[in-house]
Amino acid sequence: MSEKMMENVNNDNDYVIESFFKSVQECPPEIEANVTGSIPDWLNGSLIRLGPGKWDLKDGFTLNHWLDGCAILVRFRFNRGQVFYSSRFVDSDAYRKMTTVHKPIYTEFGTRAYPDPSKSVLSRMLSRVVPSDLTDNDISNIYMLNDDLFVATESCNIWKIEAKTLHSLEKINLDKVVGVNLSSSHPLYSKSDGCYYNVGTSFLTGMRYQIYKVPRQSTVNSAESINAFRSSTIICTIPSSWKTCFSYVHSFAMSINYIIIIEQPLVVNAFKLATCTAKGKSLEECLEWRPEESTKFHIIDKNTGRELKVRYESDAFFFFHVINAYEQDGYIILDMIAYDDVSILEKYHIKRLRRNEWSEKSPPIARRFVFPLETRLSNDESINMVQIDGFTSSAHRRGDGAVWLTWEELAPPGFETPTVNSAYSGLKHRYIYGSGTFEKGYFANSVCKVDCEAKTVKKWTDTQHTYPGEAFFVPKPGCISEDDGVILTAVMQGDSDKGHYLGVLDATNMQEMARAVLPRATCQFPPTIHGIFLPGEDE
Repeated sequence: MSEKMMENVNNDNDYVIESFFKSVQECPPEIEANVTGSIPDWLNGSLIRLGPGKWDLKDGFTLNHWLDGCAILVRFRFNRGQVFYSSRFVDSDAYRKMTTVHKPIYTEFGTRAYPDPSKSVLSRMLSRVVPSDLTDNDISNIYMLNDDLFVATESCNIWKIEAKTLHSLEKINLDKVVGVNLSSSHPLYSKSDGCYYNVGTSFLTGMRYQIYKVPRQSTVNSAESINAFRSSTIICTIPSSWKTCFSYVHSFAMSINYIIIIEQPLVVNAFKLATCTAKGKSLEECLEWRPEESTKFHIIDKNTGRELKVRYESDAFFFFHVINAYEQDGYIILDMIAYDDVSILEKYHIKRLRRNEWSEKSPPIARRFVFPLETRLSNDESINMVQIDGFTSSAHRRGDGAVWLTWEELAPPGFETPTVNSAYSGLKHRYIYGSGTFEKGYFANSVCKVDCEAKTVKKWTDTQHTYPGEAFFVPKPGCISEDDGVILTAVMQGDSDKGHYLGVLDATNMQEMARAVLPRATCQFPPTIHGIFLPGEDE
């Protein structure tokens, strides 16, 4: 990917993000936040968030990309109207080496791996010929699986975390226990069978994607989480569309009966990846953007493990996050956040962020795709097979037999890290919540609620110097309506005289209910990516 992709760089006086990308110190002892407003009585538990938090190592070495930073966990604990904050770095092998050697010894997204001086000369020579283990710097996602808490990134290494202390308990190598070289950051839970599903990628013995299923095991010994993964099964294997490459897979979609793998034309060159250590290349330098090629959708029957024979394709796009997928009247509806190109990856280079630079090119857009299943298919190329009132997506048969999809835009451009009420995962949802993060335009400095039925948007904005993170929905106990609950959002404060804070919003009207402000002088807070709410704690 090239520097030439960056255009329309915004660097005005009102855009103040450079201080958010300075390395922070962890804060294991809890600090009480200053709460203003009223937190609902029922909101007890912990919001735990994850993201990069340290880019500057000793001896003047700075990591190149936001996604290279050492993973840090932050915890907001709610207890009877009070909020307590703590944070701790994930004690990964990558973190320990970076803070000891002062350079990364594992290949990170935007920074190459360096030789490990603690190894013998022979071992160091071999590690440059045969790539060492992939990074376990798990900055991408945090999730529960079989009552255990895990953090993950795109590699095969995940870490089990103790929720109350944020201690790193156990590293699990999915390559060894599941048999996948890489794994998506976003596994999904299936209510219909109580199992967890994820998409892995294998490239050492051929380019292919593998859907693996981890069974629900409530009796798993909490000290041996690895047993749950050893019980997993591969339910489907799909060859890559490229002989020497495979698609970058951050997330996938799942409805009640189907799994959708989205094969986007941002590909990982397997030869470059296999030689990146020897040649001193980062993961980013192993990626190739091929906009002249289509995006392909592989739809797999979850019950049989068989891929539907229909070829679904669309114009090229890049994406990180699926919003949700569900089935309706012989169709699969898939909502996701997509980009016209991959320039978002360039925007997060540390040097640019620390110069307050942010390109307005190619913002994220919420898009809806509709897949006609067998009873809705037609061979007539003139017929739009999407026949749902109010939908503007389309699906047409092409001369080569493929079904060509066009998308519907659900909202103006500019919000990311989408969430829905988790009770509606795999089911028809009405509301999507999101954050403008650092984007300019319609969703700048805002969190939002998109009504997919009424086709309306509600926003909450504090000031032009505040930057809300992921809008995480927490349902009210016993709620009946889909939006009966609160939105929790960690807000970065660009005004140096004020503290960062956690905002609590009423999800029905997007009005602020309370905020928990952290002391700026003693509490450092990084821009996190994803979070999870663990209810029921009352300490």
